Amino acid sequence: MKTVGIVLAAGASSRMGRPKALLCDPDAVPLAARQARVLQEGGCSSTAVVLGCAAEALRPHLPPALEIRVNARWSQGRVSSMQTGMQAFPDAAGWLFLPVDAAGVKPTTIRMLLDAAEKDPAHIWRPTYKGEKGNLLWIPACLAQRMALLSADARMDEWVEPMARRLEMPDAAVLRNVNTPEEWAAWLRQAEG
Repeated sequence: MKTVGIVLAAGASSRMGRPKALLCDPDAVPLAARQARVLQEGGCSSTAVVLGCAAEALRPHLPPALEIRVNARWSQGRVSSMQTGMQAFPDAAGWLFLPVDAAGVKPTTIRMLLDAAEKDPAHIWRPTYKGEKGNLLWIPACLAQRMALLSADARMDEWVEPMARRLEMPDAAVLRNVNTPEEWAAWLRQAEG
């Protein structure tokens, strides 16, 4: 099944004070590239990063091999970035969305999510950790038309909930949302340890 992995990195990163896409992990890999690699290692057939705020200023600082799509409507909300990713890959059987700030998600988590989606490709799949819903989403092609009609500022959780299947994971990183320099420093310490 052809799933395209999309890293969502279009926001302004205002609480971080600098673009999250360019934060470097302990191996000096920009976070956007690291997330794309996690999606690829987890089994996505192709990957891309959706940039928005200051996209052209960020692009030269990311690896040239990284496929980038630009969401001109990024300020309207996350849904517009998801729509940008889906429109860029219309032939996918599904799209797996990974926020750039969900640092530390493991490739094995991606694989488990893709395996579940392959067995039941008619529903949205969302990972959970200890019952709490994670920040990743797998959306099937059969819902692409409905997704395209959502307003850019729609509440994604409200739209997803009635159609989502939850998959309990042993990976707490599915809950992670690194927004501040302190949260990033804490994740770096954990990653280095």
